[in-house]
Amino acid sequence: MSHNLHQFINKNSKSIPIDENGTFKFTCAKQCWGTCCREDNAGLLQLSVYDVYTFLNTEPEVPALDLIQVKIDEETNLPRAFIKWREDKTCPKLNEDGTCSIYENRPFACRLFPLEAKFFINDRDDSIYPKYVVRENVCFGFRKEANPEIQYLKTFLNTPDFENHLKYEKLEISYRDKWMKKYQIKNLKSEQIHMLAQVLYCLKEKIIGKKTYFFDLYSEMLKIPKRTKRIESFTADELSKLSLEEFAPRLLEKFNV
Repeated sequence: MSHNLHQFINKNSKSIPIDENGTFKFTCAKQCWGTCCREDNAGLLQLSVYDVYTFLNTEPEVPALDLIQVKIDEETNLPRAFIKWREDKTCPKLNEDGTCSIYENRPFACRLFPLEAKFFINDRDDSIYPKYVVRENVCFGFRKEANPEIQYLKTFLNTPDFENHLKYEKLEISYRDKWMKKYQIKNLKSEQIHMLAQVLYCLKEKIIGKKTYFFDLYSEMLKIPKRTKRIESFTADELSKLSLEEFAPRLLEKFNV
């Protein structure tokens, strides 16, 4: 079977909203050969802060920015992290046989496939809620030849692991919203945004006590204490507090925002 993604993508693929009682037909088929793990589906591989920690921990000897890339969200001007593609435009964790080498620890967006989640903030009580869409016909798993099965959204999402990831996504979005209001992030200069991005997505080295050029340069300025607690022992809440409350505000204050 060819690895060519375009063999399996229907050019008329589209995203269909689905409610909490909705269903869709899909199966994860071997014939896909990692269709969902290529740059063609770049939106799929957007990473939360928690995803980045987990992802980096699979190869602690590799520099963080060799595994991830940071882009600025055009709507919020906030940094978002993505898996850094190989030269052949595939995920660095994709095996030659089309399987995932970190399947048990794969990012939140990968667990959702073929769904996409968009999060919204309720202005009345500041609660955060997701809305889902199905990315129909985006891979072989939707085709009749794959014998797709009926998937129930509630069943698809109702797992402890998924709930943990969803909880962290909500935490991250909540803090981002507070940042925008408190620090007027939209007014930051581009170089300030990129520095903030590095703080958000390159914390693993500091958490486990490893020295890097980035933290040698900024730790003293920000008065960041050395941390010996290993990444595996942090809860999602603790990581959220560390990255979104402690590091970023200190950096922003240095810019007198």
